[in-house]
This record gives sequence, structure tokens and C-alpha cells, in this order.
Amino acid sequence: MRSALIGEKSPLHSERLNYQKRMNAIHILFRSNRFNLSKVGEHFINPCCFGEDLAAWLRPKLAEKQIQTAPHYQEDWGWELPAKTGTHSYYLCMSGNADDPGNDQGEWRIIVEKRRSTWERLTNEGKIVAHDPVVTVVEQILFSEPAIKNVRREE
Repeated sequence: MRSALIGEKSPLHSERLNYQKRMNAIHILFRSNRFNLSKVGEHFINPCCFGEDLAAWLRPKLAEKQIQTAPHYQEDWGWELPAKTGTHSYYLCMSGNADDPGNDQGEWRIIVEKRRSTWERLTNEGKIVAHDPVVTVVEQILFSEPAIKNVRREE
């Protein structure tokens, strides 16, 4: 608690960053009320599995930017959208949290995870970089939507 009071990063924050590096992912956060965070679907695996409409909205926008996608599917924490550009494959993992129960206003997270072959992992190659084209396109799409605010990367 003391470290948070004086502006230092918490141990949990450092642990999350180390996990992100191992995952080979970049986390994009934003705020919006455009997507469902209030109505739990009958088909949801868990009551927190929001993100289906975000994935459905994002998919054709990625196609317009020549990023191929496969159908999105539900996980126990949210939704996943497989994507591919050139020879590189990705998972776009999305979930959101409402500010208040029964309200669609809240914070969303899209994790852009770059897939790597076993060889790339063994040789420490093929890592996602800050200027990765899929990350850049996702951010451009989010920035262009008026109902989406405060687009940023988790640091």
C-alpha cells in the first residue's frame, strides 16, 4: 500500500508486466459505453464473458485493413478473435468491466498476442514489438470511433 501512495509501481504491476512479456502481448485499454457490459447472455460461460459485440464490431473493421480474421469465440473470461496478416498470426483477446452493475459504461481491454512457433520461442525471435502492424491497426480503429475514449496501452 505504501508504494502506491508514493507513486511507485506495485509488485502486482511488475508481475503483470513480466507475464505480458512471457505471453508476447500488448494490452490496449479504453473506455466506452458502446458495447454490452450489462446484459449477461444465456450462452455466456461465466457472467463476466462480455466482449462478443466488441469482437463482432472489430472483425469487419480489421478486414477493411487487410487483416484476416476467423470467427470469434468465447472463453471463460471474455472473447477471442484469431487474426492473421502475412505470415504472422495473433489472438485478439477482449473483455470488459462495467463501472457500475447494470451499466454499459466501463473499461475494456484488448490483448494483442502474437503467436510464435516453437523455433521462434527457442531462439527468442518473433516477439511482438511496440510498432507491430496489428497493434497499430487496432489502435487506429479504436481512436476513430467517437464512442471510444482514453485509448492507451498498459505500461
